[in-house]
Amino acid sequence: MGALPKLKQKIEYQYRKGSTDESKNCKNCEYFKAHFPIFGIGGDGTPIKIESRCAIMGMGEGRRYRIRPDHTCNVQVMSQSYKDYISRMRSGVA
Repeated sequence: MGALPKLKQKIEYQYRKGSTDESKNCKNCEYFKAHFPIFGIGGDGTPIKIESRCAIMGMGEGRRYRIRPDHTCNVQVMSQSYKDYISRMRSGVA
């Protein structure tokens, strides 16, 4: 049984290990979806686990669509909530 090939989008957008600079990682990206439910085959409608996905890479249920929060890609855009967090930290309001 061989390994699955990478998603075309992951190759195209150079999905890779992230930086030590948190603002450049997937978890602070506008397209990052941290809570994507994964359902079992023939299940009762309750998710069997929660994984991360990217709106750009795809929202499929297969493991090839998994996105790690500490990785990055070339289409990464800082989310508005993280921009607000940065501005609050700079102004001294926690």
